[in-house]
Parts: sequence; C-alpha cells; structure tokens
Amino acid sequence: MYKQLVILLAAASLTACSEKEEVAQVQTAPVEKAETTLQAYKSQAKSLLADIRTQNTAQELEKSSANLVKTSRKLLSEFTVKYPQCQTYLGALDAAADLIPTLPLEEIETGYHADGKLPKFDDPVCYHAKDLLVHPATVQAIAKQGFKSESAYQDAELEIVEVIAHFDQVERALN
Repeated sequence: MYKQLVILLAAASLTACSEKEEVAQVQTAPVEKAETTLQAYKSQAKSLLADIRTQNTAQELEKSSANLVKTSRKLLSEFTVKYPQCQTYLGALDAAADLIPTLPLEEIETGYHADGKLPKFDDPVCYHAKDLLVHPATVQAIAKQGFKSESAYQDAELEIVEVIAHFDQVERALN
C-alpha cells in the first residue's frame, strides 16, 4: 500500500510539473506586434515599386498609390507628434492630399515637389516627411492619365525609388 501511495504521489508530481511547463510555455510565447505605420508604408512602397516595374494596370497602380497616400497621411500625423515644428507645413500638405492626384503633373511639381503652394519650414526633416505623400500622389496622378507611354512607367518608378530614399530619412528621424 505504501509503494502504491508513493507511485501515485510521484505520478501526480510529474503531471503537475508538466502542466506547469505547458502554462509557462504558453505565457512566454512571443506576442506578435501589430504592424507599425512605418512598416506598413515601407512594405506598401516596395510592393508599389514592384507593380510599376511589372507594368501592372493603371487602375491597379492608381489604387495602390492611393493606399500609399492614405498610409502616408497617417504616418505624417504620427510624425508631427515628434516634430511639432512641421505641423503647419505638413498640415497644409494633408489638407491638399485629395486634390494633388487630380492636378496636372506640372502643377504637382511646382506646387508640392518644389513647395510653391506650401508654407515655409525651418527644419529639413519636414521636407523628407512631405515627400512621403507627394511622390505616391504623383504616381496616382500618372495612373489617372493611364500610362500612355513607356516613359510614364519610368517616371512612376523614379517617383517611388525617390520616396524610398526619403522614407529612410524619415525612418531614422522617428527611431
């Protein structure tokens, strides 16, 4: 009887230990973090670049670039929390975000790439953040025109290559 009691206690002990191990494993399993706006922007920009290089349809490229503009607006909002000195400049850009893709390319260039329609700013970091919206909005405008020539795809590609360079600056500024 004594041996049976010892075996029963040992078995219960082992079972309890293995249950604790399972609980511990569940509790220490890494929790996946939600994708940050920076990560979303980067992956969307790379995906858009790949779609441009494979000459996806104008409709698809317009949709993808519009999504990147949407993500950029959220990112710029987060950016101004860390860099409030950019609020007036980036706020004016955000107010024009829906209008920009409807403008002729020359007007986008002079008004938003070259800052003709935006207020002055003092901190160069604001400029890099601005381009996260302007470049995909330019691709959106090109797509609205329908990619009528091979050079239109090349122009769109250059816009996204350039925005990825600006993104690197913004990413460093936020990290």
